[in-house]
Amino acid sequence: MSKLVGLSPAVTINPADASWSELVGPSGSLVVPADFAVFLPASGVAPANAVGDARLLQRLADGGFLAVTAYENDTPLATLVPGLNPLDSMPVDALPTTSYRLSRFAYLHRVKRQLLIEIPTTSAYLEIHDPRVAAIAAGLAFDQTPVALAVAGGLSVAGACEVLGLMRSIGIVVPVVRGLEFVPAVQALIDWAEREALPSGFSHSGLVAGLDQIPVEGADASFHLIFELHHDGSRQVDISVCLPYSGPGTSGDRVVLGGTGFYEFDVVDGVKSLMGLFVHLVPPVDPMEQEEQVQRLDEALRALGTNCRASSNLDARELVAALGLPGMLAVLPGREGAVRMLFSVPDLSVLSLAHQVLLAAGLPLTSLAHFPAIEPLIGGMAAVRIAVDLTQTGLGERIGFEVFAPEAIALLDVVLPELGVDPRMQASALAAIAEPSKERTVYQTNLDGSVTDVPVAQQRIGLLHVKIGLEAGGQVAIKTYSIAASSSVSEGGKSVEDEQIPRSWEFHDLLFHTKTRDGRTRTKLGGTARFTVMPHPTEPATQPVPGDILLPKVDIPALIALDRPFGEVLEERQSIRAWDGAELPVARVSELLARVMHLIPRSEVFGGQVTERSGRVYPSGGALYEIDIVLLADRVAGLAPGAYLYRQGSHSLGTLNGDKIAQAKVLFGASEAVGAGVVRPQALLVLAARFPDIATKYEGIAYSLMLKHVGVMMATIQYSAVAMGIGSVPLGTGDSDAFALATGFDYYTHGSIGEIAISPLD
Repeated sequence: MSKLVGLSPAVTINPADASWSELVGPSGSLVVPADFAVFLPASGVAPANAVGDARLLQRLADGGFLAVTAYENDTPLATLVPGLNPLDSMPVDALPTTSYRLSRFAYLHRVKRQLLIEIPTTSAYLEIHDPRVAAIAAGLAFDQTPVALAVAGGLSVAGACEVLGLMRSIGIVVPVVRGLEFVPAVQALIDWAEREALPSGFSHSGLVAGLDQIPVEGADASFHLIFELHHDGSRQVDISVCLPYSGPGTSGDRVVLGGTGFYEFDVVDGVKSLMGLFVHLVPPVDPMEQEEQVQRLDEALRALGTNCRASSNLDARELVAALGLPGMLAVLPGREGAVRMLFSVPDLSVLSLAHQVLLAAGLPLTSLAHFPAIEPLIGGMAAVRIAVDLTQTGLGERIGFEVFAPEAIALLDVVLPELGVDPRMQASALAAIAEPSKERTVYQTNLDGSVTDVPVAQQRIGLLHVKIGLEAGGQVAIKTYSIAASSSVSEGGKSVEDEQIPRSWEFHDLLFHTKTRDGRTRTKLGGTARFTVMPHPTEPATQPVPGDILLPKVDIPALIALDRPFGEVLEERQSIRAWDGAELPVARVSELLARVMHLIPRSEVFGGQVTERSGRVYPSGGALYEIDIVLLADRVAGLAPGAYLYRQGSHSLGTLNGDKIAQAKVLFGASEAVGAGVVRPQALLVLAARFPDIATKYEGIAYSLMLKHVGVMMATIQYSAVAMGIGSVPLGTGDSDAFALATGFDYYTHGSIGEIAISPLD
């Protein structure tokens, strides 16, 4: 068995002169010696036996000029061809005992005389030379090891491993994870955190001893560690452990507390003591009145075993009325008379309300005076949280702000001096904030303890949030919180790909997205004008076709002069689905079609030559305007039910003698698309693209351009309908096969790609 390196088939060699040649590949060019073939024979070289200029070979590899071919004896099996980006490393053989699965995005197809297997996550591809490789690809529809695939495909185990190694290097196949047991995952995270969690200036010695004492039994996938760093010079570190919580209030008919708890331990000289328990308050499903919120908070307080009640605490009631329910509650062992409440502060108005309530509750003015300095930190997706203590008779004197958003944390170097924070505390906190996060991958192990190359967990240590504590005497204390967390790369039985690519991506969507955008496609995109014949005239004829129905004339300038301001039209746009009203007059249809599709004279100057052409009110790539409007009339006064092609040049309708049953099916499809039952729209405008017209000019992006054109046309139709005072609703999809039968158009040359229904307003 062997893997040989050779020049990629995507590379061409252009002689420069007697001494040099230029290699031109997908990602650029490289000048090489004219006798370059001496270093890279036509048959390729084995990676371990590469001869000649090693530096040149490395530059070739880095530039994406080299392809890798797997052989069995003298028979080539498959070649891995790099795309726009070079391969990160030489493909390695797959492990014989690891199960692999074909990516849900991989596809096998023929290009001229080549059989390729590709994937839209990269522009690299695999060219298949031997049918046994295709058999392996088919076998990968099920989880298979190279040993099993070799038996089924007729290759040796070594050959199957080499081919799978090529496939895996670009994601065509992905390893299937057995799953990481929680106990090893927890221990691996703790071991790493003991060494890496604390920034410089904080000792790990007491931390190690403390972690050894902290219980982690029952840990599950939510397990993580939080390190609270005190920057007051004490170098104290408190540790919070996220573990499953199953106390009262987490089950039954009325769940009020979340199923995970944050157990905070104070660790001093390696001795730990439980400081508190933080639990999420489960938000209600439906909005609640103030009294209901207070009752729900009391339920949570009773479940936590505290003597505090919000219902009998006027200050607490006012705080809930202003800020809503807290997101978290914290209780301290042996201190049943106090509960910490954490409220979200998403904007300045909520901060102002909190200030008013706390001022009325008699909290120290020295603390409340710091609120203006907090204002720059408020806002964004990650809301600041305010921590307030609830007592049996009122509110505690201490106030804390927890800042999560990176944008807000970046402002602390300016905010902390405004708060009057001690300079040494500032320096310590800012140094901890500046610590770069650390990441690592945990790999699956075999039964014998050896480590595989299959990732099963991603672990991270980094900054979680910063707490600004406002003390009763006016002092401000800063603490930073670091998190050590482990996220499963994949659940047992799932592939790594399931985590790397969101499941919201379907195969056809990702393929379409990548093939019509630069970055992962090897073909040319844009106006390459690859064909020389335009199948359709670009200027619409102004003479009606014999037998056409002439629509009522429309005075566009007069209509525009009377239209409302465009801003009002934008504000009033909405989708109208009420189709059970009166018929739609044909004059209204005529006006709408004219507004959207009327011809506008345009002059273009290019190379000193003036070209006259007809434009529209909406943009179109290359000014091709390849989309026609087909009217399916159901209840249009003055027009018989049926399908009609609108000709904008002559402002007329051409009758389409398609299948009547198919026409009804298209209309009923509109009803199904909006959930209107059996009520059909008065009229349906189907946007039908003349596919060849735009594909003759634009390569690789023709269909994506058509979809963009459909979008701007739908917007133009809806805005025009609002200006006219008629209803409209764009549809999400339609039946292109039924449309072809309904119109007599060819499915592949003149097909439907968008629909919008119109109706009168009562």
